[in-house]
Order: sequence, then C-alpha cells, then structure tokens
Amino acid sequence: MLINNDLISKFFDSTNYHYMVENVVIIYAAISVLIMIITYVSKQNNAILLSKVILFLDLFVLIYLAFAINGFQQGLAILPVLAIGSAAILYRKAIYILLAPLTAAILLWYLPEIVNFSRQEEVSDSNKLLHALGYFVIALVGIRQSISYTSTLQMYKSQRQTISGLEDMNQIIIEKLTNGVIIYQQDHVILHANESAKKLLGVEDIIFFPEDILKYIESNKDGMVYHAPNGMDLYLRKASVSEEKNFGVLFIEDSSFLKKAAQQLNLASLGKLSSSIAHEIRNPLAAISTAAELLTESPDLQDQDKQISEIIVNQTRRANHIIEDILQMSRRKTAKPQELLLFNQLSEVKQQLIQEVNVEAKNIQIVAPKEATIQFDPDHFKQVIWNLASNAIKHGENKELQIIVRGQVIDFKNKGTAFDGKKTKNLFEPFFTTHNRGTGLGLHICRQLCHDNHAELNYYHINGFHVFRLEYNLMKVV
Repeated sequence: MLINNDLISKFFDSTNYHYMVENVVIIYAAISVLIMIITYVSKQNNAILLSKVILFLDLFVLIYLAFAINGFQQGLAILPVLAIGSAAILYRKAIYILLAPLTAAILLWYLPEIVNFSRQEEVSDSNKLLHALGYFVIALVGIRQSISYTSTLQMYKSQRQTISGLEDMNQIIIEKLTNGVIIYQQDHVILHANESAKKLLGVEDIIFFPEDILKYIESNKDGMVYHAPNGMDLYLRKASVSEEKNFGVLFIEDSSFLKKAAQQLNLASLGKLSSSIAHEIRNPLAAISTAAELLTESPDLQDQDKQISEIIVNQTRRANHIIEDILQMSRRKTAKPQELLLFNQLSEVKQQLIQEVNVEAKNIQIVAPKEATIQFDPDHFKQVIWNLASNAIKHGENKELQIIVRGQVIDFKNKGTAFDGKKTKNLFEPFFTTHNRGTGLGLHICRQLCHDNHAELNYYHINGFHVFRLEYNLMKVV
C-alpha cells in the first residue's frame, strides 16, 4: 500500500506503525474524495460550512498519524498548522479560530489516552507543549490577518455601497434634468437617453440618431440648432470625451429657454439704462407735449396744423407710457402675498373702469363667490387685473367683459376673432403688441407679476372669446 512503499520507508520505520494506520488513511482518502465531490456540486454557503466541519477531521487524522508512525521526530506533528491556518481563513471570529488550536492541543494530550500507542515511541510533555504553542501562535497570526481582511472587506462593501448609491443618484439626477442627455458609443449606438431627451425629440424610444444629429456629432462644431419633427427648435451640444473612452455625451436644450434667458438679460440691462436716463428723457417729452397742447388751443392755428399737434401729443404720451412701463419693470418690488377677497378686488377694478375708461356698468359682468380668496400681493394683483380688464374693454369687439372665478382660476373673457399662430406665440413677449398704440409691455409685466406670486397667466381662444386665464392657489375663508 501507499504507506508501505520504499520512499516513505526511508523516513519512517513502517514496522513500528500503529495497526490502524492503513485503515485510517484509506477511510480518510475516501472521505476527502467524497467531500471534494460534494463541495463541487453544492452551493457556496453549504460548501464553506462543510469545509469548516472537515477541518476538525483533518486535525484528528494528522495528529493521529503523528503518533501512529512516530512522526514527531520527523516534524509530522507540525502539519496541523495547515488546518489551523485554513480555520483562520474560513472562520472570521477570533473565538471560532481558537477552537482549532485548542482542539489540536486536546488531541495531543488525550488521544494517547484513548488510542493505544504503546508500540510507538513515547512523546514527552515538553514536545507536546512546544507543538501546542506553535498551533496557538499560528492561530493568533491568523486572527490578526482575519481582522485585517475583515476590516478591508467591510471597507470594500461600504465603498461599494457608496459608489452604488452615487451611481443611483447620478441616474436619478440625469432622469430629472430638464435638459436632454444622451449617452452613446463611438459607433453612434445610443446607450441611454433620459426622459427629457425623448420628450424634446418627440419620440418614445431612441436607438439611433436622426441623420441631421448624426452629421453634427461627426462634425467639429461646438453646437447647433436642430429643428425637431415636433416643431421644437433644440440646441445640441457635445461633451468633450477623451479618445480612450468609447462613449460620448450629447446635451439637448430647448432653445426657447435660451432665448428667454437672453431676453431677461436684455430687459434687465434696458431697465437699468432707462432708470438712469428716464429723467433726461421725460423732461423734454413733457416740454414737447405741453407745447403741442398749447398749439392745439391756439385760435390762429389751421386745422391741418392742429391735427399735427394732436399727433405730437398722442405720440409723446405713448413714449411716456413706454418709459413708465420699463421703469415699472426694472423697479418691480418683491411680492408680499396677502389674503385678498376676490369679489371686492374685482368690484373695485370695475368701478375704476367705469370712471376712467367710460364704459357702462352692464358691459362688465363679474361672476365670483363672495367668500373666495387669493394669496397675492395687493399692488401686483390690482395691476394685473387692471391691465387684463382694460385691455379687454379697449380692444374687444363689443367693449364687453366677463370676469369669471371658478375653482382656482380667473377668466377674463371678451369677444373677438382668434389671433394667428404667430401672435398667440408672441403675445406675452416684451414690446409685442396687437394694437398700434400699445407699448407691448403690459401682458409681459402681468405674467411676470403672476410668476412672482406663484400664479400662471395664459391665453386661450374658446368659442369666439379671447380668454386670459389666471391660475392661482385659492383659499377658502372658514
């Protein structure tokens, strides 16, 4: 057999073997093969658990062989350190790792009490103690390495969770962006497109780029305006990606927002400019207007000259209104919303219209619950409803106005032909007017004031009526 061959007999005298050695080796070899097969086909957790149990069988067999074949002198008794080292890898807690050297030490002292090794050489207690100390030293080294490994593993798991959390956060941020973001490979296959990108491009899903966008990506341009099939003008911008990375990023923005941002900057600059020179402009305007009014009152002035003087008066008034609107826009105070009774506010504007615009009371109809309230800055609200109501009276076909409050909506309605698409689109743009004497700032200022008070102002044409709809947060008086 294996233990009786010539190679082993050079180191160990087989004549002094314990009589059970051959049977123990055969059984141990058979069990080892069986365990290997079981761990191969078992799940990882079950295989690890089985390996932990087999460690103690290894300790028993190795220490038995050390006694049975007189292996202490040849160093065979040191082999259990392999099993103890394995215990340090498989067990993570120090108390479980110490079970292995403790078991080995117990076997060193008590195995000869159980098994008769009288034919083998006697092992001294000092020899046993020396080997037991070696086992515990190896276990302590294993504990230290296990602690280091465990802390490293915990740090790795923590960092992995952090990285995973950051990836999830980045994904959420990309999905919540109002701008479109498309990530693509260098072969222009799209890896990911957020919801904003799909919405801006007007598609439910996108795998390949449209031809115009593909040409832009392949070009050296920094950006371009793309006319999407849904009618939107989009601004495209590529992100600079190093050649080593096999992907690129395309950002998509609604160009109308860029236009509005530029417009706001222009308006802010215009407001500051007008503030500084308003005094210089208004004084000459006042002088011109006064002189023209005096000319119209002159009895010696011919009718044709009077008409020219009236034109001068009207145009100077219009210029003054433009200056007033620009100043108002630049000096707009911070909104301080208060709870206002809608019916009272609307009734005051109605009386003001009757007195100043010379309109009959029956032409202005107010339909609003008397208990309805609105959170709005009082001065802002008066300015908004005055502009909307006076515009409806001045420019409506029959000089009639309906103000209807329902839910969280106020509708200002007057009869009139629908505007064309261009007028509707630009209605709230500054300096755009549908009337030859308008300044084009009234509706723009109204919308800005509504925005400052957490409200929205929009235009609709419904059943032959122009409808300016103000949506707000309504509160009920209890």
